[in-house]
Amino acid sequence: MKNFDLTAPVPELLAPAGNEESLAAALAAGADAVYFGGRGFSNRMRARNFSDDSLKKAIALVHDAGALAYITVNTRVRDRETDDVLALCEVILGGEEKCDAVICADLGLAALIRERYPHAVLHGSTQTSCSSAADCEALSKLGFTRLVVPRELSYREISSMCRSTKTEIEMFIHGAHCVSLSGQCLMSYFIGNRSGNRGECAQPCRLPYQLGESPKNAYPLSLRDMCLAGMIPEIISSGVKSLKIEGRLKTPSYVYGVTKIYRELLDNRRNASKEEIKALADLFTRGFTDGYFTHRYSLMTGEKSSENAAKIPQELIAKELKARVSRETFSKKEQAENARFPISGKFVLRSDKSELTLSAGNISVTAEGQIPQTAEGRPLDRDSAAKNLTKFGSTGFVLSADNLLCDIGDNLWMPASALNELRRKAAELLTDKMASSRNTAYTQSESGIETAEKPKSASAAPQKRKYSRKTAEFLDPFVLTGLTDVQKDRIADEFDILYVPHESAEKIKSVFEGTKTEIAAVMPALEPSSERITQIIVNLSEKGIRRFMTHTIGQAAQVISTGLTADISFRGNITNSAAAKVYTDLGCSSIYASPELPAGAVSAMNLSAIVYGKLPAMTLSRCLIAQAESKKGCVKGNEGGRASDPDSLKPHRCRCALTDRTGSIFEVFGQQNCENIIVNTLPLWMGDRMDTLKGAADLCWYFTSESAEEIIDVIRRYRNGEKSEGRRM
Repeated sequence: MKNFDLTAPVPELLAPAGNEESLAAALAAGADAVYFGGRGFSNRMRARNFSDDSLKKAIALVHDAGALAYITVNTRVRDRETDDVLALCEVILGGEEKCDAVICADLGLAALIRERYPHAVLHGSTQTSCSSAADCEALSKLGFTRLVVPRELSYREISSMCRSTKTEIEMFIHGAHCVSLSGQCLMSYFIGNRSGNRGECAQPCRLPYQLGESPKNAYPLSLRDMCLAGMIPEIISSGVKSLKIEGRLKTPSYVYGVTKIYRELLDNRRNASKEEIKALADLFTRGFTDGYFTHRYSLMTGEKSSENAAKIPQELIAKELKARVSRETFSKKEQAENARFPISGKFVLRSDKSELTLSAGNISVTAEGQIPQTAEGRPLDRDSAAKNLTKFGSTGFVLSADNLLCDIGDNLWMPASALNELRRKAAELLTDKMASSRNTAYTQSESGIETAEKPKSASAAPQKRKYSRKTAEFLDPFVLTGLTDVQKDRIADEFDILYVPHESAEKIKSVFEGTKTEIAAVMPALEPSSERITQIIVNLSEKGIRRFMTHTIGQAAQVISTGLTADISFRGNITNSAAAKVYTDLGCSSIYASPELPAGAVSAMNLSAIVYGKLPAMTLSRCLIAQAESKKGCVKGNEGGRASDPDSLKPHRCRCALTDRTGSIFEVFGQQNCENIIVNTLPLWMGDRMDTLKGAADLCWYFTSESAEEIIDVIRRYRNGEKSEGRRM
């Protein structure tokens, strides 16, 4: 991490607010922007959050302080909730005080918002699990201007993304870690029916577990908190647009203290001192780590939390906030007087019309006014018209008489009030169009000229997929390499498609050569390199693999652009018709529903579904298996987590298990790149309820550690409609 660009712009400092007091604290401490949510559809539902009326007041306060207001509408929604969530959007996007951006995770909801509010600014939540330049490109076509990248990305990966995309990149800089990749945690839902994807996470990762055979670390899933206060020059030089402090559930004192310290560090482009690190720790810490950012994974497990700092007096926060609002009010007045935007105009007056055209750069608008009267006295002339049409006051525009062309017919007259109204109407049109030009997603046309993409209707129903296939996905494909001919034929007879990890696809394809079963490659759950995804696609297509299971919209777009078939996995968290339509319009084949969606809803939307298996409860970007064996990493040169060069790794197969306080066992599967998949302790079982899925498209069996004999037995029992212990949809 050398040769930092110290002339790069200082990123925006984005602070959290779970209530009015924390909002005031964030602004008083110097935040450039604040993110907060309403009482519903926010991914921190345990925070107090803001009612509809307080949302409007909060947005106004943020703007009075000269900051930006980002509203979180970042849960997955169901079709039946569409009216309610759009009512919330009307509060934050339809009134006089509009938020500056909506933080959104649900691509269907994003499409609905953009359809109703074309000028809304959309930021992709980290809950999208998107992490690559290809993801950014695909999101931009849906109207997103920014992506909040996963906490798991390193300095090198974030810097590369910033160089590779026009989309703004926002990263976390301080606060709690989720041990699972954001948007890929179902543990809370599986254990207590509280969905982390819907803002209800019960934080089972903070509970004790026995890891493997050793009880040495009783909290292996509870990570230390992120603290990047010692890496400010690196972060500034990376090119990120915004730095996010986690903490909508934290106290106002925490929000004020952390924001204040990072404000000082950013303004002075320096790292924190030992005293400042201690001050951050005193506010709250489970121990600090920079493990993901620096690829140092081995010392990330958390410690007992502390929160020892004295509370910041509300009087001090109120005083500093009042001072900031006063400064901002003065600044706005000064800017209005000294920094107005020059425009040109053309006024046309005929017996049957009056028009005023205003132009700012390459943006022009035309407003129509009232029909003029025949002059009974002195007709309207250029000087009289210009006197009224050039008074733009505090609009931010300035139009000199020399830049106003007038084409006025003979013997016509208009009152000054009509001219003023025409000017106001034209100014409003120009303001709106300039804002729209900043907020519209652009795409590169074949001619090389950037043209705005027109959003497709999100409210129309997605096209029905008429086929109904049986498929199977294998988390560990090792079992498929040792099948007898009878077992292979039985599996091939049952399943039309077998999904296997991409690194095993070529080998498994050779095993099933000559059968009707298609072999499809499963992409990595987290892969920030678009180039590596492209390499995987090209290499496997040359080996005859034509279908890929993708997890993000960018991965799907990359596959489809090569003329191959892309399916979207359950990791896409699709819970509504509008989201399904986004992927249908993109050209995806099978669209797998979120495991949190009931069978009836899956059938009604004609989605594909997983009907059996121990589903992934968490996806980790670090290696519990290495931790269980007291090693830095299970692959040489890889320190207990994702490698900086995954292509250098040899295929390997690692396993361990977590045991919770009740004795339930969660198996842990190591992936090639030292990521870990923790699967649920109970399988999903729908053998006796398959009739509830008659409207579904493809049906998938998800196999983890089953032997060949157990797989054949599952096939038999499902054919017989047998009951068994397990979860239901």
